[in-house]
Parts: sequence; structure tokens; C-alpha cells
Amino acid sequence: MPRLRLRYRSGDQPLLVLTDTPDPNCPDCHGDGGWAEDYGDYTGEYAGTHSYWCTCWNPDHPERALPLPRWVARLLFGWTEPVYSNEPPF
Repeated sequence: MPRLRLRYRSGDQPLLVLTDTPDPNCPDCHGDGGWAEDYGDYTGEYAGTHSYWCTCWNPDHPERALPLPRWVARLLFGWTEPVYSNEPPF
């Protein structure tokens, strides 16, 4: 069952995003949603990192974005209008 929370995302259009979160009481990931393991090549040298997602959370769960009125984003989160320049390069 998803554990939903609201997050604020700024940008050109301020948004409230409804997203899924990992289980904070999970004994495997301790609420982080997964873990990373480093691995090496045949010589034992570092070859990269592999991320494993925990079964308590689905990172591919779709997010729902709710546009915020600009005056609400300005009042609650201090959002400002994006500044565009007319100087080259365009």
C-alpha cells in the first residue's frame, strides 16, 4: 500500500506533487527505500555502484502534480517568477 506525501516542486510553474514514500519502519532499508553496493572488476579495482530498491517501495510509482496558483507559491514558499534574458545567446 502506498504511503503518500505532498512535496513542493519549484520551476517555471510551481507544483504540489503527490508521491509515494518508502516505509519508515522497514527492517531492510530503514526507511531509505534501498541501498547501494560497490563492485569491482576481475582485478579487484572499483568498477561501479549498483543500486537496489527495497520491496517496501516502488520508485516507479507515478507522481500526481497539482499546479499551484502563483500567489500561493509566492506567499507560502517564497517562489519568484523565472527571469529570462534577451541577451545573446538566446
